[in-house]
Amino acid sequence: MSDRSARPYLSVAERREVLLDAAVAVLRNSGVEALSLRTVGERAGVAHRVVSYAFGSKAELVKALLVRETSSAVDASWRAPLADPGFGASVEAALTAYAAVIREDPRLTESLAALTASARMSPDLSGAVRSEAELARDRIGALVTGWAAAHPDAGIDVDQAVTGIHAAAEGIAAWWLSTRDDDRLPDVVRTFSAGIAASATR
Repeated sequence: MSDRSARPYLSVAERREVLLDAAVAVLRNSGVEALSLRTVGERAGVAHRVVSYAFGSKAELVKALLVRETSSAVDASWRAPLADPGFGASVEAALTAYAAVIREDPRLTESLAALTASARMSPDLSGAVRSEAELARDRIGALVTGWAAAHPDAGIDVDQAVTGIHAAAEGIAAWWLSTRDDDRLPDVVRTFSAGIAASATR
């Protein structure tokens, strides 16, 4: 039986997911410098041309990877907590959940942070970072808009709240990765949350 006949058929979307999993593995094990279409193919056990067909370029691979991982983090962090009647408490619950995602897999968070920093410096990859940031803002915005619609008396400035939450999430991730200070993390989250709530409440 040939390798082709033994390998199950995957749709393009399924193949891309397998390749993105392989890209995460390359980042984890070998770092940002090792990430390429070729190394992702090797990790996934497929030819280089398969990765090229799925993504077209390294820039598109990086964009797809950052967008997927950001979507996953936002979905895990923000959706359920934004239900409390107090906006400050909602933000604190969401940022606490986000911090838990970071602490659950710090190696992945470090790898993605390194990839983002590297991509910002590359003319070919900087667009991927912008796409990831826009996605994060859009998804957080949808959640905050939903919360504000359900609590019209709260008087939330959605744009201000989204900007604050997005910036706080980035800051919390960077701070915790550099300090690993679990004891002070709740106070950091509480401080960010109180500031966001104060600035976003009319």
